[in-house]
Amino acid sequence: MKDQPFVKRSPDVQEVERSICGFRRRLIKKEDGSPLSITRLRTEDSQAHWHRNTHEYYYILEGSGSLMIDDKEVKVESGDCVWIKPGNVHRAVGSFEALILGTPPFDYDDVIMAPPAV
Repeated sequence: MKDQPFVKRSPDVQEVERSICGFRRRLIKKEDGSPLSITRLRTEDSQAHWHRNTHEYYYILEGSGSLMIDDKEVKVESGDCVWIKPGNVHRAVGSFEALILGTPPFDYDDVIMAPPAV
């Protein structure tokens, strides 16, 4: 017998939580048994960090701003997609909403805070 499709309805999604990048709703997470995570993020006061293992794909839904990736500014706007690889120090600048796909799925133990800029 095949596995049944996984459906997560809006009422089942955890309330918005504060993260190091802004405010997010974790739509699909590793605890769901998925090989990737999906998060909706509204950027605000993002802090520089990197991941040991996770690849992140930012799809910009609304707004515009920049992603600082390894001290390089990447301007983004609605419809853009950016792939951030493990080891890339990154943070969001400006105000935009993004859908973030992470593989392997997001894990708090995989987040390493970058030292403050001098």
